[in-house]
Amino acid sequence: GMMPGSEENTTKADLELETWYRQSLSVIVFGASGDLAKKKTYPALFDLWVEGMMPDEGVVICGYARSQKTDDEHREQLRPWLLAKAQEDTVDEFLKLCVYKYGGYDSE
Repeated sequence: GMMPGSEENTTKADLELETWYRQSLSVIVFGASGDLAKKKTYPALFDLWVEGMMPDEGVVICGYARSQKTDDEHREQLRPWLLAKAQEDTVDEFLKLCVYKYGGYDSE
């Protein structure tokens, strides 16, 4: 298949031929309530999504951390960092893919 960053312009039709583009994708972000996640990790995932480098459907980005919060609270904490990069409707569409779970990091 084609490599991201190759000289040729990748079209939607090209992507649809790629096996990865037709499969679902789950991304787990550990430490999702931290600074690194909101300032770097989620904006980088957002860029990949905007550029079409994630499957068209079946994408879930699940954040995990110790902080107790809801999906919506998590999305609101990410929103300002993403709005710096794109229009609100695009950000809202991406945030629908983002869910959040909390718990410990120990073995119990």
